[in-house]
Formats: sequence, C-alpha cells, structure tokens
Amino acid sequence: MRHIHVIVALCGLLVPSIAQADDLFPPSWRGQDGTTWAEWTFSTSDPTPDPDQGYNPYGVTDLVVYPGVGQVWWATLEGRDGVWPLSGEIWATIPNRPQPLPWKDIWIQLTWKPQAPGTSPIVLTTAPDTVYGTLEQTTDLDGPWVHSVFSIRLEPNPNIETILITGGIDVDQLVIDTRCVPEPASIGMLVLGGLGLLRRRRA
Repeated sequence: MRHIHVIVALCGLLVPSIAQADDLFPPSWRGQDGTTWAEWTFSTSDPTPDPDQGYNPYGVTDLVVYPGVGQVWWATLEGRDGVWPLSGEIWATIPNRPQPLPWKDIWIQLTWKPQAPGTSPIVLTTAPDTVYGTLEQTTDLDGPWVHSVFSIRLEPNPNIETILITGGIDVDQLVIDTRCVPEPASIGMLVLGGLGLLRRRRA
C-alpha cells in the first residue's frame, strides 16, 4: 500500500499561546506537566505540522498517511486548503511520559467531510489494547465540513500509543492532545515526600 511517511519533531520549551487552524476546543490541561500536543493543517503533501504547532518533551511523533487506492493529497477541496482523502488511514504514533501511571487521556479534534453520504470518522488507539474514541461533540463548519471532538482514556497509560483515523472521509485538519494522569494518592505522596525532604534539609 502506497503511503506518505514522515517523522515529526514536536519538542519545545514553551507551548505556543496562539493556536492556528480549527483548534476550536483545546483541552483545559494543554501545556501542563505530562502532556503532549500536535497539530496538522496538511497545507502541503508533506504531513508536517506548522513549525510552532507542537509540544512533546518525550520524543517525536511518527505520522503515516495511507490515502487509499488511487487517492492523492488535494491542494484545495470544496473551500478548504490541504486535504487528505481517506478511504485509507492516518496513523499517529505518540511517545509520552514513560512512568507507569494509572491512566492516560487523549483528546482528538478532526476537521472532515464524508466522501459519500453516511460515512463518518472511526477513531481508535491500538496500544496497549484497541480502544475506540468517544464522540464528544460535532460542530458544523462551512459547506460540507464539520469539526468533531473524540476522547479516549487508556488504563494504565502506555509510554507510547498509536492513534488510527479512518472511515471513508476527507480530512482537512487534525489536532491531538495527550496527558498522563497520576492518581490523587500518588500526587499526595509526592507532595508529602517533598515536604519530608525540606524538613530533613532544615534539620
């Protein structure tokens, strides 16, 4: 199967405060400790995010696009710039915090339109097990285009996961946020441990 393959470096010291594209519903926890963020506008046939549209202190995101048989990237399509037709698939493999914490949240924003009446996105992750995304909301945009938000929770968090998007759709933009969340008891133990260290230093 023909595919487009690119390694995307998503490292930075600060999360940019201004997001571009259809980043309509970013999660409240973006930029906090244990999070990653990546955005793709597909403005060229090289599926690389804009230079400032990404943050991942744990490694790089590997993005692979399988457009489908006979399908190619569109420079413009029905009022949108940079579109991948997906009778095939998009795979995004995202490394994250390596510690074995209780759970991981994934927040996926997708701008898309159906290739045929009735088709819709299928969003899932394949690591550590197959977990399908829950559709949180869909917003009508211009023309046939819509913006959908999906969420996935993995328990426990893996140190890397692969997100799959398919479904007989045309994809204009994609934004993926992740966070690894320690349980409240673990946070409390970290705080108490820090206080203990301070007391020993003062003694």
